[in-house]
Amino acid sequence: MIRKIKKWFHYYFLNKELKFHKPPRQIVKFEEAKEIGIIFDATDTDQTAVVNQFADSLRGTKKKISMFGFYNFPRPAINFNFPYFNQKSLNWYLEPNGILVKEFIEKKFDILINVSVSENLPLEYISALSNASYRIGLYNPNKLFCYDFMIDLKGKNNLPKFTEQVKHYLHIV
Repeated sequence: MIRKIKKWFHYYFLNKELKFHKPPRQIVKFEEAKEIGIIFDATDTDQTAVVNQFADSLRGTKKKISMFGFYNFPRPAINFNFPYFNQKSLNWYLEPNGILVKEFIEKKFDILINVSVSENLPLEYISALSNASYRIGLYNPNKLFCYDFMIDLKGKNNLPKFTEQVKHYLHIV
């Protein structure tokens, strides 16, 4: 019940912000992209390893890659090689705050990829308000405000499959 209330307020305040936040969106071809942002859930070490491999494969194409993780614990993480935010950076209705979050949202990425295969309100918030030109994420008909391009895994939401599909479609678009 409390989760539903938090979620309702999360969307209420996000929708208020989205009314005034309308950065220009456009399709950016992978070959033309210079800077790519990746947001992801860094809580699970196995998933973080998959995201690191995905980022390394994109770095091999001479793109500047910026990773930003959400660590779903209140205590600080150790041994991360990327900036992150945690539960202490969230307000009561799960809106992420802090200098790193604000800087990441304001950064003008050519492409932003949310590499999360389950609902993650803090990451969706960042994607929705991002100044990125082109935002990519997992298909959800209720999240059209978050992404410009969505990938449907037909209910088989596993991270390696998602990153494989993102790479595939990046080279097609």
